[in-house]
Amino acid sequence: MQRIFLLLVFLSLTLSSVRGETAESPTPPPVEESAEPKTTPGVALATGITEITGVAISPLLGVSAVGSYTWFRTPANARANLAWYCQPWAWGTGFVILALCFTKDSLGAAAPGVLKKPFDLAELLENKASALVAGTAFVPLVATEMARAMKPVEIPTAMIGGDFVAVLDAGLITVPLAMVAFGLVWLCSHAVNVLIILSPFSSLDTLLKIGRTAMIASVAVAYAIAPWLGAALCLVILAAAIWLAPAALRLMIFGSRFAGDMVLRDRGRRRARIERPHVFTLAELPGVPLRTGGWIERKEDGGIDFHYRRFVFGPVRSVPVPGARMEIAKGVLMPVIVHVADGKNFKSLILLPRYRGREEEIREHFHLAAVRDHAWARGWSAIREAWRSLTAGRVRQS
Repeated sequence: MQRIFLLLVFLSLTLSSVRGETAESPTPPPVEESAEPKTTPGVALATGITEITGVAISPLLGVSAVGSYTWFRTPANARANLAWYCQPWAWGTGFVILALCFTKDSLGAAAPGVLKKPFDLAELLENKASALVAGTAFVPLVATEMARAMKPVEIPTAMIGGDFVAVLDAGLITVPLAMVAFGLVWLCSHAVNVLIILSPFSSLDTLLKIGRTAMIASVAVAYAIAPWLGAALCLVILAAAIWLAPAALRLMIFGSRFAGDMVLRDRGRRRARIERPHVFTLAELPGVPLRTGGWIERKEDGGIDFHYRRFVFGPVRSVPVPGARMEIAKGVLMPVIVHVADGKNFKSLILLPRYRGREEEIREHFHLAAVRDHAWARGWSAIREAWRSLTAGRVRQS
């Protein structure tokens, strides 16, 4: 974060230092005037920080709530001049989609988690799309309003032949920082959607969504009490997001690849490689964080190496996968490689959904000990065998 901030400041100073005292600053692009009464710079900054954080936690809900709130507080004769997200067609559509999601969660709370996974997958894709729209079309508008409440920064410079003053537009700082802050908070919030897809229990899905909604509500309540209190809470959330960002990024990459395999199944099947299947870590490997994406390959001595790239584009690194006995277990959505030690099972690697149904091929290539059926499949097989034995007994008695 420090490097990103210093880079943004350097670029801003470079662009603005060419303007001297006698040079007339270029006219900024027209910004839609809000019908809201003028506020002090401190309140404007607190409002902007709160709006950006709230929208980052839930982009569709945040943009719809801010847009409808602004529209109802604006006089009727000035509503046509409001930004796009304040128009009824924008926030009305958002509330309709949110109502559908709420109905899905309410009706599916008592149903098995697997039955509503397709709808959770659709909500995952919706969260990505709404974040893209909010990050590119909403956050810059809010950051520009924050900059308008601030005075331009004048930085004295020394040049040959006279003294000059570099005028630094506050928008060159607020807009990039606002987009970075939005991305960090959204990244951690988006991890909730990925966890919901991975969770097999509807009750856990409900708890995760209640927690995220409670966070948005706490931001709104804090701002209603005092704008500075809402901004302070948002800064705490941003600090936590910075700390959790690496883990959330790995989880987002996994969720994106999982969603891609579920939506584009044929494409995923074509890209499946039995000799080097795509996996994510579920157990700690030496120097490898959890949920790191990569691939595995069999060594000449029969062992298995996990290969990955640090920061996605870095050089390839290799780590041996420990374990004398490993098995591959079938899953409802994706297979899992299990490490068996001392009579206990440890899930070490999870494969992408594209490898579902190809567990036997992977077992043969990597010389794994066995292929396990899913727990639900084993339970159904046991019920079926018990029913057959009872039926056979009745036939013999007759």
